[in-house]
Formats: sequence, C-alpha cells, structure tokens
Amino acid sequence: MNERLLVIGGVAAGPKAAAKAKRCAPEMEVSIYQEEGEISYAGCGLPYYIGGLIKERDKLIARTLRNCPG
Repeated sequence: MNERLLVIGGVAAGPKAAAKAKRCAPEMEVSIYQEEGEISYAGCGLPYYIGGLIKERDKLIARTLRNCPG
C-alpha cells in the first residue's frame, strides 16, 4: 500500500509541503484540503489592494482550484 499525505491548509505553506512530499516520494498520494477556493494568493500584495493601488482582488490570486495543475 502506498503512503498517503493529507495537507490541511493552502496559501503558501500547504502547497509547498505537498510539492516537497511529491519530490521526495513521487509514488505518494498527496491531497490538499482547505475551505477557500484560492489555494495560493499574493499575501504581500494585500497592503496594495487595501490601499487601492491594486484595484481587483483577483489580481492577487495565483492559483485557484480550477486552474491548479493535476
């Protein structure tokens, strides 16, 4: 039976941990669970969004469940 890993939480740390696990054990089944639809966003850009320099919140989104590879 293959090993399985469930990563709880996305944004930066969750996908990074999942990717590292797959690099170390390519046969491992890796799943990411989180509530939000965006699994990766530019958190460092939030002050620019709040300050109005970035007008659309979607400009901060790097990955969603719809455009995530695999």
